[in-house]
Amino acid sequence: MDRRDLLTPQNIRETKGSFFTPRAWADKSKEYLAEAFGDNWQEEYYVWDCAAGTGNLLAGLTNEYNVWASDVEQGNVETMQALIDIDEDLNLLSGHVFQFDFLNDGFDKLPESLRKIIDDAEKRKKLIVYINPPYAEVSSKGVRSKAGVNQSKTRDKYSRALGTAGRELFAQFLMRIYFEVPECKIGEFSTLKVLSGPAFERFRDVFLAKLELCFIMPAYTFDNVDGKFPIGFKIWDTGKKEKFERIDADVFDADSRRIGRKTFYNNKKSQIINNWISEYKRFNENPIGFLAGINGNDFQHNNIVYILNKREQMANPRGVEITGDNLAEMVIYFAVRHSFEHTWINHNDQFLYPNDGWETDMEFRNDCLIFTLFHAKNAIQSRHGANRWIPFTEREVGAKEKFESSFMSDFLKGKDFSAEARTVLDAGLGLWKYYHAASKDDKTDDGNASFYDIRGFFQGRKENGTMNASSEDEAYNLLIGALREKLRALTEKIQPKVYEYGFLKE
Repeated sequence: MDRRDLLTPQNIRETKGSFFTPRAWADKSKEYLAEAFGDNWQEEYYVWDCAAGTGNLLAGLTNEYNVWASDVEQGNVETMQALIDIDEDLNLLSGHVFQFDFLNDGFDKLPESLRKIIDDAEKRKKLIVYINPPYAEVSSKGVRSKAGVNQSKTRDKYSRALGTAGRELFAQFLMRIYFEVPECKIGEFSTLKVLSGPAFERFRDVFLAKLELCFIMPAYTFDNVDGKFPIGFKIWDTGKKEKFERIDADVFDADSRRIGRKTFYNNKKSQIINNWISEYKRFNENPIGFLAGINGNDFQHNNIVYILNKREQMANPRGVEITGDNLAEMVIYFAVRHSFEHTWINHNDQFLYPNDGWETDMEFRNDCLIFTLFHAKNAIQSRHGANRWIPFTEREVGAKEKFESSFMSDFLKGKDFSAEARTVLDAGLGLWKYYHAASKDDKTDDGNASFYDIRGFFQGRKENGTMNASSEDEAYNLLIGALREKLRALTEKIQPKVYEYGFLKE
């Protein structure tokens, strides 16, 4: 009975974007409903789950006379009907369980008892639409033809209000509730896109409701979900017309233990970091590199932010060419994006257009430069063209021949570096020296090797081409380990400045 959702075939659940609500989160959501509406909320309020599945979210409710459950799938309705008599935890009246396509059917198909509540302005204020709606979207495999996203009457009717959020089924649910069940309360599970995602900016301009309470949990605790991102349970009062700006949400781990608080903000598209970096696009016939991945502003897109030799290395290039004129801004962008690890909690946090404090902070600028030179996402490779990212001179590293380019070592001359940046440079110099000493008798010796090339030389590659995590050369392992340790210290120094200059909000 705890997994009644398994009575619905797996392929149907996946196609419809139906993610089983673990009992722990269903119970936790009821605690928050009691906090918002009082301990006696089940007697004072009506409850309608219009995406009920097999009724898991409603298990544990005690007042069957005030609860209705509907689902688009007749099979789910039949399952709930069958469970009423054998599952003592599912308190529903048979007449309150019905098939209903919320995104397409008219309210004239609702049971009379529920319709009377929706038609009564005062009773609607006591209605809680309590749902874990499907998360399918247009871009998901099979969704376009099977889940009916494009054919939804709700999406057609409210397309201007939804904007690009209309691709998400849960957004369509929320918008219909907002307009057609006015002044009701909503308790819903959904991703945090609705609060901070740029694609939901238009949605937030229209959906004027007070967000009373919110808690978040790892999405991977839900079936069919593998990603590291948060799902939030949010309680809205649509009778209070206010635009969402921020919420302090409780954070629960996979074991349903409260581990802290997290603030979510409504960030506008005009505030995003990619608008800032786009101002520094420079045309140059011979750029020194290419900053890739300028098509996402949040932590979930950080893995596609990296540096290449040139745009042509990418099949679908989205990025900015790096030149001597914009190098400072490019490395700041790179360091800001990679100075924090991606977690399920910060997954949706947006990197933002900064204030101007960074412009005069030369130490911060130089820290970001050194960070970028020795970061694993700097994928400059000499085989793709002249390597202009060697931070040392030939004499410093004991090179056999003159380097093709002295751009970076010249660029670093005369600059003052923080103690943390200097230790990274020193550790890097040790690594470069070891490479040139170790590769002198190797026929594959590349005198113009980049940091990426040096790592590949010692670590080697798997059959699929990916670089091994470590090397059989213990001396190299010690050198790269020391460098990474120094880089972590530099990262910790950069992090407070990321908040100070407004690249992130705390």
